[in-house]
Parts: sequence; C-alpha cells; structure tokens
Amino acid sequence: MKVCVLGATGLVGAELLDLIPRAWPGASLELFASKAQELTHQGKRYAVRAAGDLEKAGAPRGDLAFVALDDEHSARYVPRLLELGYRVVDKSNTYRGDPKVPLVVAGVNCDLVASSRLVANPNCTTIPLAMVLQVLRRHWGLEDVIVSTYQAVSGAGKATLLDFLNGSKEGYARAAGTGDLLGTSHDVNAYVANTVPHNGKTDDSGFSAEERKLMFEARKILAFEGLPISAQCCRVPVAVGHYETVWLRLRDAVTLKEIEQALGNSRWIDIFPGSEGTGLTALATVQRRDRALVGRLRKDPRGPDGRAFCLTVAGDNLRLGAATNAVRVASRWIAAADAELGATTLKAAS
Repeated sequence: MKVCVLGATGLVGAELLDLIPRAWPGASLELFASKAQELTHQGKRYAVRAAGDLEKAGAPRGDLAFVALDDEHSARYVPRLLELGYRVVDKSNTYRGDPKVPLVVAGVNCDLVASSRLVANPNCTTIPLAMVLQVLRRHWGLEDVIVSTYQAVSGAGKATLLDFLNGSKEGYARAAGTGDLLGTSHDVNAYVANTVPHNGKTDDSGFSAEERKLMFEARKILAFEGLPISAQCCRVPVAVGHYETVWLRLRDAVTLKEIEQALGNSRWIDIFPGSEGTGLTALATVQRRDRALVGRLRKDPRGPDGRAFCLTVAGDNLRLGAATNAVRVASRWIAAADAELGATTLKAAS
C-alpha cells in the first residue's frame, strides 16, 4: 500500500505522519511539498519531493493521497493524483462546494465515500459541530442553529503560528519589562494578546469566508439544505484548539439529561456533564486530540418549551478538525488497523 501526503511539511502534514502508521502499518509514504527537502519528524528522517514532480512522467502511482495545500495548489494537483490512481481526501476549500464531490465528516455521512475517488475534508470548525448536530438531529430533529467560534492561530498555517509564538514571547517580555499591564505596546491588529474578527473575504452579505463556509458546509454535510444557521467567527490568541458556542432549537422537547446521555454514548464525542464546563478548555483538546469535547449544556431561557439549548463544542483543529477526520474518511476505502481511526455513519432523523 502506498500513501501520498501533499503538503507534508505543514502542520496537518505532520499530524498525518503520526496517524498513517496507526491506520495502515507498513504503508509506504510518498511525501511532497513546495520544494524538495529533508524532513525530520519524531526523530525520523523523510525525503520530501517537490510537488512539481507529480506532473512529470514516471510520477509515483499509489492508493491513498491526502492533500493539505491551499485552494490554488489543490486545484492544480488533485486531478493529477486521481490520474495516478490515488483516492484523494482534499483538505482545501477547492472541492467542498462541488455537488459532485462528497463533503464528509466521519461518523456523520461516511456512506458517501464509497461512491467517489475524491472526498473533500470540511473546515476545522465544521467537523466537531456537525458531529454534535447530527446526534441531536437524529434523536430530536433540528430547527435552527447559531454559532460563535473562537479559533486558534494554527488554523492560519505554520508560518502564522510561528510568528504568533515568537511575537508573544517578545511582546509579553516587553510588556512585563515596562509594566504595561494593559498591553498598549501590542499591535492592535495582530494575533498576540488579542481577539480579532475572522473577516477574510467578507462579501456583500457581511459574512466572512469562514462564516459562509461554516454555514454552507453544515447544510451540505447534514443533507439539510434549508437549515437556518448563522455564524460569527473570530481568532483568539491560542495556538491549537477551536472553541465554539452554540445556540440551537430542536424539533422535539427533551431534557438536559437525555441530551447528555445521547452525546455521551456517541462515538468520538466526550461529554462534560453539567452547565459549568469545568475542564472544557481549548487546551483540553490537545489532550484528547481525536475527540469532540462537548459541555456547558443548559436551557436557553428564550425557549421555555424545552426545545432550545446552549452548549459548547471544542476540538483540536489540527487533528479532529483536519488530519484525523481525513484518515477516518479514507478508512472507508481501506480499513484502518486502529479502531479509533475506523469510521462509521449515523443515520439522520427523517
């Protein structure tokens, strides 16, 4: 078995190097990045070839390919990988809106994988949210959703994360040395010590690309085109771990206890009982990297009929929100040796 990782030197590429041997022990790797180089990961050296080599005669054929590149490069290389015989999971936004390409969350709509050699991996906020919404919809129906996200800096890529970490070190040292407790020396538009709008590619609707993706992808994954859903997204000064506050209304009345039980019995979801949310933090996600963390469940006082609720969803955006979901999706083509990485599907409510 041969597995290709395109974008091997990035943050998600590194996670795939950890997960692939768990899923398919003994698989050989073909690694590609923007340029040829040598990569050291977990003490092991890997040869990484330039992505342009895929376009040459004699490029390696194989079984699975994971693409963790930007939209432009995904559009360039995914068709070539398909020509070379790979079944491809693409992490970019390139194919998510294509009606011919399944957009898949493991445990939600994996039945779509078998019918296609190309699957789109959803956005890192959409994956844990869809996992939770599908459970609730399956049991009690779903009428509307409002989401506010607090997204880690690593979602912007390795270079941005390193800049953030270096800037934090220098900025906080400077602030401590000058007694600047208010942070007036920090850049008001940068990520360090800050919360900023996730406002890239805001269109005439007033919603950013990130917000539009979350709304569109949730509808497509849940096969619920008319789902009323609204989102507001921001970045927070956290390295890894996306955090989402969710307000929702169900079709049927239900108790808090019943919701906790349904979520707690669901695969790959860890429930934090009660309304306080103790322990439900962004850093907790890097301790439970392949799980969606859910808690702070409470009744929404605007809906006294027992159908409206508030809750928090968190997940490691590099693992659950990217690499882990991609591997679980691919396990529908080729079974994974690690049971935690083998996907199943929940059926939606009628």
